[in-house]
Amino acid sequence: MDDSGLLEEVNYQQVAGRLLRECLRVQPHERVTILGRSDSLDFCEALELECRRLEALPFIVVGSDAALWSALADPLVLTETLTRPSPQLMAALTESDLVITTFFERADPHRFAALSPVRWRALRRSEEEPSAIIYDGNRRWLGTEVPTPQQAAALGCDWPSLHNLFWRAMLADYVPIDRQGQRLRERLERGTSLHLTDKVGLTDLYLEIGGRPIECDAGIIRPEEKLTTGQLYLNMPSGEVCFAPLEQSVQGRAYIRQAFWQGQPIRDLELEFKDGHVYALHAQQGLALFRDTVENGGGDAAFVGEFGIGLNPAVDRVTGFLLLDEKMLGTAHFALGENRALGGVNNSALHWDLVVQQAIITLDGDLILKDGKFLIP
Repeated sequence: MDDSGLLEEVNYQQVAGRLLRECLRVQPHERVTILGRSDSLDFCEALELECRRLEALPFIVVGSDAALWSALADPLVLTETLTRPSPQLMAALTESDLVITTFFERADPHRFAALSPVRWRALRRSEEEPSAIIYDGNRRWLGTEVPTPQQAAALGCDWPSLHNLFWRAMLADYVPIDRQGQRLRERLERGTSLHLTDKVGLTDLYLEIGGRPIECDAGIIRPEEKLTTGQLYLNMPSGEVCFAPLEQSVQGRAYIRQAFWQGQPIRDLELEFKDGHVYALHAQQGLALFRDTVENGGGDAAFVGEFGIGLNPAVDRVTGFLLLDEKMLGTAHFALGENRALGGVNNSALHWDLVVQQAIITLDGDLILKDGKFLIP
């Protein structure tokens, strides 16, 4: 894709309308809490306006990266204080029918890269109780992002390319994506054992589904979802089928061409899994970063928590921007750490998705994905 260095204009009101009307199907009088960064305020305001057009009841909470950095860096702010969730925020979440989060990462990851992992771990602990409310099955949740030039710089990719790719993927046609996702979900529901390899021959991973729920995150939440699969959550841009494998069933090796943590790169990462526990064997860059991140993730951070398969054809390259990469057609991904929202048992402040490119997947011996094409009758 040749973007010629030009940023495509984004109509936030159009995006907000699609998310609230088509994807989330917001109803009159529903209580909607919108969480944002200060740099995503324009998008939050578009979501607020669209809520009011639909006669819903919006409430916006916006924080700043500058204030967060100051708190994390200030030695006068006790680490214990960072672990405490805001009771005001938890009250708002509890009263919500729908929560929309407009960020996953910091606007400028490089700014946060040198901060103490102990402080980061404390902050993640403060997020556990609010997350438990979001995922308790009593409300819908949509998580998305508003990418920034600083995020692109941290990933080492061209800003116009990342910006354009993100918003094209956001506005993809989710009807065929959802149709393919439903077929894949039905096939996985009949399966037991999954085998993942890749075209470069460095991945050889086995896992068991174990009757766990299969979620189709393909851009649409249907009213019947709560009664059938219990899925009330979307990531946008959307396009994946995922589940929590039996944690201790995961065995073998995996190759991750690139990953990032807080703007710091990890390249050519080779991992080994024994009874679901991850061991980092080698990396061209970032091996210590990977090990430190998992070690400081808390709880079950070192265990596989999720396995997913990408569905979105509008994502045509891996950028390091996880919200996009994990949706790319032809990729698979697994996450380390937290997975209780998916029906698993891992309890951790960490949920870190790692993408396997050029994935080849067999299910109970039947080939279901190769060369970016699904082979499902």
